[in-house]
Amino acid sequence: MSTHRALQIIRYVADREGDVSVNDIVGHLQIPGASVYRLVKTLENEGVLQRATTPGTVEISNDFLRSMISGASDEQIIAGFEEALLCITKTWSTAAFLGRLKGKDVEIVRAVMPADTSKGYIHPGLNIRPLHTCSASRAILAFQPAEKIDEALSQDITVFTDKTIADKSELRDELALTRERGYAICDEEIDTGITSIAAPIIVGRAGIVCSLGIVSTTRNMHEHGLSNVGEYLFAKAEGAVVSLNQNMFELMH
Repeated sequence: MSTHRALQIIRYVADREGDVSVNDIVGHLQIPGASVYRLVKTLENEGVLQRATTPGTVEISNDFLRSMISGASDEQIIAGFEEALLCITKTWSTAAFLGRLKGKDVEIVRAVMPADTSKGYIHPGLNIRPLHTCSASRAILAFQPAEKIDEALSQDITVFTDKTIADKSELRDELALTRERGYAICDEEIDTGITSIAAPIIVGRAGIVCSLGIVSTTRNMHEHGLSNVGEYLFAKAEGAVVSLNQNMFELMH
């Protein structure tokens, strides 16, 4: 199998929105049809491509996409979302952060500070966050399969403040609310006077693997309006996926 041609096909299918037919690949890449059919079949057998919903078309397979995301370095993931983080920080004049699912944990892997720091800001820290409380992790946990949620909630719940949701039934309700509105809120649950909001990032069929959010003083966040911030982050997270996809598949040049 021609590795170069196979990578060309993978990149082309990954960059296209919607399903891709063999004729599309032949026409765009100028590879002989017989070679394209053979390579596509091999890539299907290897689990890189899969049949799409439209007859005669293919798409990047779920397993391959998940492998690409999970195997990517923090630097590659960050590069895909850096523009969105900078935009969020500029819009709200506060710190923005990127959370990433790593195994059973969620870690904040990037934080961007506002350009004007004269008014002060809250740094979210670059570390593993509590699954049940932090908005960065709650935004991801809420969209995981039921068995993963059950596993997370089977652990001991650490109480940080008198506003920490420690009752597991209430936590399930909060996760359900997060799924319904599309973003998570941590309102003084970790530190008194500090509130954060994060939205899940859906990376195609790889599912929820990251979250985008901001953190500031509770007073500042409530003045902005929690729903206003949450809806903004939800929309920004949707748009940011395009940059990630382009960055990830740059590796295939």
